[in-house]
Amino acid sequence: MKILDLVTIVSAMLLAPFAASAQSDEEIGLRNIDRAIAIADATWSKNMKGSDTNLYMADVYDTVDGSVSGPSDVWPLTAAIEAHCSILEAIEAARKVVPGVYEEESGIYSHRLELLIDNLEYYRGTYRLQSYASNREWSPYAVPRASKRGAANVTGILNVYDDQMWLSRELIRAYRLTGKKEYLELATYLADYVIDGWDCWRDADGNEYGGITWGPGYNSKHSCSNGPIIQPLVWLAEIYAGTGEEMVYYYRDVNNNAKKEMRDRSELYLEFAKKVYDWQKAKLGDGTGVYWDMMGAVKGEIEVYRGYRQHVDCHGPGGTFYSYNTGTMLGGGASLFKATGDAGVKADVEKTSKVALSKFARYVRKHGVYEFSTDKDALNGFNTWFNNVLMRAYVDAESVIENSSALNTFKAFQYNLDYAFDNHNRGDMLPIHLLDGWGDETKTKGFHQFTFVSQYALLGRRLFERSMSGIDSVAADKADSDDKVYTVEGIYKGRYDDMKDSLPCGIYVVGNRKIFVDK
Repeated sequence: MKILDLVTIVSAMLLAPFAASAQSDEEIGLRNIDRAIAIADATWSKNMKGSDTNLYMADVYDTVDGSVSGPSDVWPLTAAIEAHCSILEAIEAARKVVPGVYEEESGIYSHRLELLIDNLEYYRGTYRLQSYASNREWSPYAVPRASKRGAANVTGILNVYDDQMWLSRELIRAYRLTGKKEYLELATYLADYVIDGWDCWRDADGNEYGGITWGPGYNSKHSCSNGPIIQPLVWLAEIYAGTGEEMVYYYRDVNNNAKKEMRDRSELYLEFAKKVYDWQKAKLGDGTGVYWDMMGAVKGEIEVYRGYRQHVDCHGPGGTFYSYNTGTMLGGGASLFKATGDAGVKADVEKTSKVALSKFARYVRKHGVYEFSTDKDALNGFNTWFNNVLMRAYVDAESVIENSSALNTFKAFQYNLDYAFDNHNRGDMLPIHLLDGWGDETKTKGFHQFTFVSQYALLGRRLFERSMSGIDSVAADKADSDDKVYTVEGIYKGRYDDMKDSLPCGIYVVGNRKIFVDK
């Protein structure tokens, strides 16, 4: 048989012990994606309203009478964008192991993603911002939706930095999935807007005070307005690396004079990812690996002098420990370590990954799994999505450090989602209390449902990616390939562009599954 002559075949004895578990993982991965799609379709039909050019997400849906209320703010709509990116990533991962699946669905969710991003314009507005070192016009996204595109009021407290961070993150993912440069440009623009919010005034020792306030209209500095930008900045640094692209950087020198200079975009982004990470660890970390909510400001009013925003002191850290504030540092730290190899950051990731599960979840003996804390009811609070941020951070950190807390976290989300889907399913919508069910509640939020979509899709993607990262090489035909050995991961991620149309025939072992290529 010709195909056998072209490759080194891993022995059947090596494969046999893993066959059953590999098939099981594959089936679970496909089921996860199917369920993500089911919840996404239900939520799209019930919560997404209007036309393609005037699309909005209803904030609340009643599962009994079908009524809806209010357009959502931009943050919940970002969760819808996240969900569609997650579905597309999961589909891509699945098709690499099971060719031919989800061909039609890929187009559906790509189209929906495009609609969601296009209709973000109803949240966008323009204003002039007097910041710490510059005085410029910006067009960020407001919290509430406007009636016309580009007409949102973004002054004062009506825009916040964390919304821009979440959007930048998802736009980068959308760019990676679609290749649309306008998504990258918008993500870059929002990252620059966030960097402009860094408190670059210097103290008596010449050090920057640092930190990013909750928004241009606030003096308080929060975990949610710092940690979420770390990962997008690392991603942008990777994208722009080697391009030579520059940007104007505004800052304060050691004498507190306002300055500007041209900087390499990639280098500045990575520098800021590290600065924000270090600031949040020092100012909002509790020392055990989890993070406080915020630092309240000494003064409430914004101080502006001669066209520039002034530094306002903050109190020490306080507030509630929320899972997403720890999650952004865990995921951001994992990405930062991968980019820099910083051993200190790796140690932080290890510490946080071990402590976060016990901090934000409780063990439910009846079910034999952990359950993450959520809110009293669906209409008050955001812990369902906060927990999603922590879960995706564990996925990002898994390649840095794998431990029982990470594995128990994945087990918890998998079991809890499946239990709710099998026992508390209302038209492919789930309650926020996944194990206990709906109780007397009839209402849900699109925000929560798209969160479940992201979780299911991410769990599916993880299983397929782990399947592809098992036995990671194949010996190509030595006569025709100059003794090269191509890694399976590299082939799937497109690292060997010269092989796109000439992948050597052979048996490629992906995880514990054999893929046949016979041309």
